[in-house]
Amino acid sequence: MTLATFQQQLKSENIQAFLVTRNNMYIKQDIKDEENMLLHLSGFSGSDGYMLVTPHKAWLFVDSRYYIQARLETATNTIEVVDVKSFFPEIIGLLKEQNIQNLTCNPWCISISDWNLLKKAQINMIANETLLANKVCPCDDIFEHVLEFAGKPAQEKCSEIAKLSLENFDAMLITSADIVSWLANLRAKDLEFTPVLRAYAVLSKNGELKIFSDNCRYKDIMPLSELYAELKKYADKKIAVDHKTTPQKMLDYICDTTLVVNMLNPIYLFKLNKNAVELNGFKNAHIRDGVSMVKFLYWLENNYQNKTETDIVDKLKSFRKQNDMYFSDSFATIAASAKNAAIVHYHPDTRNSVTLQENSVLLLDSGAQYFDGTTDVTRTIAIGNPSDEIKNAFTQVLKAHIKLSSLIFPNNIQAVALDAICRSELWRYYKNYGHGTGHSVGHFSNVHEYPFGLSPNNFRTVQENYVTSIEPGYYQENKYGIRIENMVYVEKTDNDDFLQFKNLTLVPIDKRLINVYLLDNEERNWLNNYHKEVINCLAPHLDSKENIWLKGVCSPL
Repeated sequence: MTLATFQQQLKSENIQAFLVTRNNMYIKQDIKDEENMLLHLSGFSGSDGYMLVTPHKAWLFVDSRYYIQARLETATNTIEVVDVKSFFPEIIGLLKEQNIQNLTCNPWCISISDWNLLKKAQINMIANETLLANKVCPCDDIFEHVLEFAGKPAQEKCSEIAKLSLENFDAMLITSADIVSWLANLRAKDLEFTPVLRAYAVLSKNGELKIFSDNCRYKDIMPLSELYAELKKYADKKIAVDHKTTPQKMLDYICDTTLVVNMLNPIYLFKLNKNAVELNGFKNAHIRDGVSMVKFLYWLENNYQNKTETDIVDKLKSFRKQNDMYFSDSFATIAASAKNAAIVHYHPDTRNSVTLQENSVLLLDSGAQYFDGTTDVTRTIAIGNPSDEIKNAFTQVLKAHIKLSSLIFPNNIQAVALDAICRSELWRYYKNYGHGTGHSVGHFSNVHEYPFGLSPNNFRTVQENYVTSIEPGYYQENKYGIRIENMVYVEKTDNDDFLQFKNLTLVPIDKRLINVYLLDNEERNWLNNYHKEVINCLAPHLDSKENIWLKGVCSPL
């Protein structure tokens, strides 16, 4: 369906405006391209955004990560791209400005909380399930995430969570695929980058877990049609529902006499706190991934001439696939040369791939799903001899990265404070970046794990055993982009009142891009120690030529 065809349908059905989301019934979860109605109607391929469509005009709302990308991917003569800091205040403001009182949306594709937010703004919300269908492709390839990797049996997780979180409830409705997957120790192969089982579940206060999903031939998983009957059992009882991740439509499945309590699903907090087996798996996965990255970087240094961005993507994947534990990439690789690197989430394909540009940089953001852990690493790589401007900016980003990576901080500090500490190093040079400083990473699951992240609007506290990225950056539109990303985990210091980050990622940082005169002694020592750790962990897994190269690029400043 084209946007013009969709607008004609709105006109013929007398619909004043329609809100298009990038969701199906799994709110804010990964989806396939064929399920992504926002992509089909607008051409925008980013992972977050909304489009407001009237019979005569369309507005695409994106945040600063995607503003450049959205303008390149959409027909700006028919779609106005709006750069926002917060989606719904901007959407509501435009609705008021355009005098739109009636807003239609598929109730499967918008959360209860967002629906209520719009209603509270005195927008008349109208449900329509047919105009843009809730398409979810079937999955028939489900497998167990075995105890060797998961670290805790599913029944033990269910019993523990029910005992600690459902004391005052009769049950909990779970609509987030990554939570169902983690809780049940199940995974699936239907999504390209995210090995989660797309299913709903009900966890009762006695620890019994019932899972519901269509087209799944796997033991004990019931069809979604039976969920309605299951929820009716809780008439006159009390269930917990996370309004931020549950579709508005699900309220039709719950009996009117059931007491529904809105709360953040507490399982998220259990899932964020990685157990010892999960943490050890992350460490092993990063050694494996570091070996692949070093083999690739060694190849790149000797073969970059006349290579395109898609050549880079394909070659890096070929190295990762040599690992026995490799399952898939963890997201579509970002390989961005020169000015493309200023597009924060740029993805090359056969239509737009360019040859690597001499005397600039390649921004390479990639990762993999291994059965024992998930990786995500960004390196900015010199191609030829980049300008002093680029080297200075790279060094300033490196200083910001080191500042947070080496920080000791008190227990229960809020994520927003750590985000500001990292940015403050760049603020000294009147520089900033439009994305978060870091995101939590799921274990063989979502590479972006809700709800924790190091960002300006995340007030959750940092806890021991969390796994997060640290990825400051700087971007000059139409010129270059820089980002340095490592994954870390949180552990206690010798003082129980303080925490620190411990490194997971093991990939050299390109010294050719460093202006050493901008680094102080502590920063030099941090980088030298980091590179020493890279050598010690990876050298046993490399051949003699790769080892010689690695020791050279990791030599002390």
